Amino acid sequence: MVRSVSINFHPNDWGSLQLIRDIVRFAQSHGADALLPDYEILASAGLEKYVCSDERYVRSADLVIAVGGDGTFLRTARLFSDTGKPIFGINRGRLGFLTEFSPEEYPKYLEGVFSGALAVTERITLQAEIITGKTRRSTLCFINDAVISKGALSRAITVELEVDGHYLNSFSGDGLIISTPTGSTAYSLSAGGPIITPTSADVLCITPVCPHTLGMRPMIVPAASVLKARIMTEERNLLLTIDGQEAISVGSDDEIVFSRSGKKIFVVMHPEKNFYAILREKLGWG
Repeated sequence: MVRSVSINFHPNDWGSLQLIRDIVRFAQSHGADALLPDYEILASAGLEKYVCSDERYVRSADLVIAVGGDGTFLRTARLFSDTGKPIFGINRGRLGFLTEFSPEEYPKYLEGVFSGALAVTERITLQAEIITGKTRRSTLCFINDAVISKGALSRAITVELEVDGHYLNSFSGDGLIISTPTGSTAYSLSAGGPIITPTSADVLCITPVCPHTLGMRPMIVPAASVLKARIMTEERNLLLTIDGQEAISVGSDDEIVFSRSGKKIFVVMHPEKNFYAILREKLGWG
């Protein structure tokens, strides 16, 4: 039973406010509380009375609705990754691999969610641990990908990678992407990586960015693998970027360990569009 609905959107997306109003009314008409984050633009839209504490917003939701593009969906999923609550994505972005429902059709399918008729699929997440010396500096969960890159530098960087304690290769180029199956249609795809069915739970992808030799190709490894990356380049301004939203400075003194996270996200799937239909639509296939 859906008793509380947390709605998230981009904090500066004025164009989504009417849609937010409609979703609030929809939730209330079905006997559910609508919960909104503390964004400034809500006050000018007369929606401030639905703003609640961060704790209630995250912990009380039975259903989460993300309004926007895939970036908004990722921010929402990271915020709610500890809760196990299903996320319903309404697309106001460009591609919308994760936000599968259009603003025109969502009421029909949201009705199904409230009645328990729609399927929810599970997606795995990975984590990146940054270790300096013997000190664990931070651990970050990601849903799409983690990218080791050169930041503002124009030179190539070299990243040494081990898989389950075995040396794999030293990747030289613009960087290295570690992606989940969900993230295989994001930056990894642009860099020449393979498309992986997002509900796959047993693999992850290693994709070099602009490698300096043709022998460096994308690689699929088991999701249970532990990857250990070391930056061999003595440069500053190197970055580890998480889901395209969080950037952490890293250097040659750091070791980055990638492994499967215990967190999972749950996505409400479109009942009339499977993943292959979405690929055809979003990538313009025949």
